[in-house]
Amino acid sequence: MNKLTLIGLNSDKEKILERLMEQGVTEIVDKDRLSSEEWSSLMEKDGDSESVQQLGNRIEKVASALGKLSGYEVQKKSLFESKRSVSKDEFDKIGRDEDRIWAVVEDIMRLAAKQEELKSEKNKTVNFIHTLEPWKSFDVPLNLTGTKSTVVSLGVVPASVDVVVMEKELAEQVPESYMKCINKDRYQSYLFLIYHSKLEEETARVMKKYGFTKVSFNDIKGTAAENINAAREKVSLIDKQIQEIKSKIKAYAVEKPDVETYYDCLVARRDRKKALGSLLKTESVFMLEGWLPRDLSEILKKDLTGSYECVVDIEEPEKDEDFPVLLRNGKLGQSVESITEMYGLPNCREIDPNTVMAPFFVIFFGLMLGDGGYGLVITIVGILALWKFKFNDEMKKTARLILYCGISTMFWGLMFGSWFGIAALAERPVWLNPVEQPEEMLKWSLLFGVIHIYVGIGVRGANQIRRKKYLDAVLDTLPWYIFFTGFIMFVLPYVPNTNAEALGPVVDAGIKLFIIGGVILVLTQGRDGKTILQKLIGGIAKLYDVVSFMSDILSYSRLMALGLATSVIGSIINEMGAMGGLDNILKILLFIFILLVGHAINFAINALGAYVHSSRLQYIEFFGKFYEGGGKPFKPLKYNTKYINLKIRR
Repeated sequence: MNKLTLIGLNSDKEKILERLMEQGVTEIVDKDRLSSEEWSSLMEKDGDSESVQQLGNRIEKVASALGKLSGYEVQKKSLFESKRSVSKDEFDKIGRDEDRIWAVVEDIMRLAAKQEELKSEKNKTVNFIHTLEPWKSFDVPLNLTGTKSTVVSLGVVPASVDVVVMEKELAEQVPESYMKCINKDRYQSYLFLIYHSKLEEETARVMKKYGFTKVSFNDIKGTAAENINAAREKVSLIDKQIQEIKSKIKAYAVEKPDVETYYDCLVARRDRKKALGSLLKTESVFMLEGWLPRDLSEILKKDLTGSYECVVDIEEPEKDEDFPVLLRNGKLGQSVESITEMYGLPNCREIDPNTVMAPFFVIFFGLMLGDGGYGLVITIVGILALWKFKFNDEMKKTARLILYCGISTMFWGLMFGSWFGIAALAERPVWLNPVEQPEEMLKWSLLFGVIHIYVGIGVRGANQIRRKKYLDAVLDTLPWYIFFTGFIMFVLPYVPNTNAEALGPVVDAGIKLFIIGGVILVLTQGRDGKTILQKLIGGIAKLYDVVSFMSDILSYSRLMALGLATSVIGSIINEMGAMGGLDNILKILLFIFILLVGHAINFAINALGAYVHSSRLQYIEFFGKFYEGGGKPFKPLKYNTKYINLKIRR
């Protein structure tokens, strides 16, 4: 990265920001210069937060309108359909046609609001019908509350109440009364009650005993049946109105491409307005500071100074100055960038590990899945994804990783003779059969782990060389190689499937290397200590890392374990399918069903396990040897489009 400082005329400010957005290679930063009295006396903060807020509100409204239109697609999109390609001229034309498109958005939102209002009214009416349904057979007006000398009351009691007993007691206690059960459901009984107005207290005493609760319909005129019929007519009318509104919204579906483009246009406009907040200005000029890739610096400078009245200064970052991180790798390295980013970006002063990590990730994935048939499926998926679909850059990286992992899995399936768990093919592996030779497979898995960790230690040294700390590069790598190699040679007789007697000279040499490496580590690894004692204690403490090393190496046994799991489960599925025989069509169909379902589950579980555990080996065992992380991602000012692929001529 290089630092960019640009001073230009305020009259060119919007055009320069748009040009930077078109180029998409400059991250504008706010260095808070105004905290200095010297700067604050010369310049002031630029920006228009009110416009940013207004654009944000407009973007939300357009997004809502697009959401309303999403159910009325003229043509359904496929799952992996790429964005529409739009030229810059078409993009700018949509911006100039803003009034028309905004009117469309507002009309969609107005119709949608009316639709929601009608739906709410319909729900209320439907609930009203449900409330009246139990009283449908009651042919007395619901608003009748009594006569000059009587009281009429409607109410409910719990379903557990024996209404007959209740009616009998009421007749005994209040002879001048009448009660009738209108309806009953699983929850309550619906009652009609009439009694003499002078016997209010006696009636209430009896009704309270049975949990009677009054139901009031004072605002409703007519019978329940009349009101239900009127409400149903209202629901029918509302449904008709809702359908009319749906038709009107659907008519705007042809405008959806323009509305989508307008959305991206608004986002670009808002991002430019946000960028203003990082600028400083005077009455006549403005100042912009930022970062851009080193190899594009002179090209951008020539473009800006040739098009506008401005001064552009490009310089390298200071020795201890942090700058944003932009990953740049070949296709293999790019395929695992997302895996590294999940862990954290490398900081700006260390080596990008992706190109080094990628072969290990792909090889380990293939080893842990280990079935050539499954690898063939993954490879076909990867090829079809890259061939058939026009992915964005991130999706292309993922598709390539799928392809590489598929090829790796096919290779190891060939080595192990593992193809969909078919036992006959496993008898003739190119290399070895892990199921019959697990100890041999374990030995090789541990060896792969040693190589992986040694490469990690080497990257640590390369990082020191990158920082021009040549002595640290030697002292932080070579002694560890000697120490760990000696330890490995010493424990070789304990590795399965080895000839302990023949390894006597190797063990002796290993002991010597182990001691030499340990002495060097004691003398050098505490070199940051202030006193000799602190240096020695620091060095001795580092010897404990041999335990960590042993633990890390044993972690690679998962290469064998997961590979075995795939093969064994695959063969068991085949045996289960063939258990019933293949002597009729039903058994053949059952056999095919068991194979398809069983292998699909085995593939899914073990492919996921291979991905997770291969990532873990990178994160813990590999990155743990050198990775510092903490990098801040490079975020250039550019067109961040959601719906379109903007074609810009550069």
